[in-house]
Amino acid sequence: MADLRIRLGVHNLSDAQVSAFRDSYRQMMAIADNRGYQYLAGLHGTPSWYCWHHQQNAHTAQSMQLFLPWHRAYLYNWEMAMRDRVPDVTLPWWDWTLRPPRQNGVPQIFSDRSVGGQPNPLASFRMNLPNTQPPLMRNTARQPGDPAELPSQADVDDALARTDWSDFTDKLEDIHDNVHGWVSGDMGVVGTAAFDPIFWSHHAMIDRIWWLWQTKNGNANISTELLDVVLAPFTFRVRDVLNPNDLGYDYAAAQSAIPVAGATGSAGAPAAGAAGGSG
Repeated sequence: MADLRIRLGVHNLSDAQVSAFRDSYRQMMAIADNRGYQYLAGLHGTPSWYCWHHQQNAHTAQSMQLFLPWHRAYLYNWEMAMRDRVPDVTLPWWDWTLRPPRQNGVPQIFSDRSVGGQPNPLASFRMNLPNTQPPLMRNTARQPGDPAELPSQADVDDALARTDWSDFTDKLEDIHDNVHGWVSGDMGVVGTAAFDPIFWSHHAMIDRIWWLWQTKNGNANISTELLDVVLAPFTFRVRDVLNPNDLGYDYAAAQSAIPVAGATGSAGAPAAGAAGGSG
């Protein structure tokens, strides 16, 4: 556990950590192959459409419960790609429950259009997908709403109070959807959401809330039928991603061991599994 990387809140990053975060994205955005920003972001929606989301109505209700495990696998591979560029960087989480004066909507590190006379890689990404329908050859954009309309700590507490896995994941996905809709623009569209640099820190917040729920409730009421489902295009199974510590990270100084349903112990740390493989 001593080597766990700790994901910090965006609001707690030092200037050096913000600089490293920006640098990792800037370098990823310059890579055109399967280690780069565009390829990995494109796994979510356009053009690859791997994301498990409740709006994908072709899936069964049970399959929809893969939303949280799939995104945890996705964030792991994303963070490994970041660390391939900047070895000590971690993916920070955006706590959208914070209110002024601590934060007022989109954090400034994402909203500043330029930094030191250069474009801010956390503000937008230029999509270059000429073969999609319609073609996407432009910068991502946002149209955020009133910061007061973002989910509150009371909303998060309500989700954490739900002890049933299905009830919890449905509530958390609703909160998740509300933030996507609040940011609007490309974040408000499943096909383009992951191209917006703020997407990843939003999902780190969602993953953190799931981890907080797990430390209270474990995994015993997650259907055992889900445990060996492979989270394509990654090589992870659901059981492999249930404990963030097995993936080498945490959100807090203290760690808690949580039981894995249908297993005799914690799954070992699995190999990274991005299609085309990063890190």
